[in-house]
Amino acid sequence: MTNFQLLLSIGIPSLLIVVGFVYNNARLNTIEANVSARFNSVDARFGSIETNVSSGFQDIRTRLNTIEADLRQFYRDLGRHEAEINALKEHRRS
Repeated sequence: MTNFQLLLSIGIPSLLIVVGFVYNNARLNTIEANVSARFNSVDARFGSIETNVSSGFQDIRTRLNTIEADLRQFYRDLGRHEAEINALKEHRRS
């Protein structure tokens, strides 16, 4: 067996193995980039949903505060009217 035959029998398969490793590594890097891009897209969507939900909760809080303030005012006015009605009843009795 000559040196050239030995080189062909060992060198070419070894070279093909190295080329296979490099090719697989490039494919894995491409797959990793695609997966990362998709996860970033999903993260952006969830961020958008979170912003919308937070905005909705803030609107609800604002509306509830307005309703509470209106109810407080209503009960204050109701108390005043009750006092006026009671005063009129007392005045009528006397």
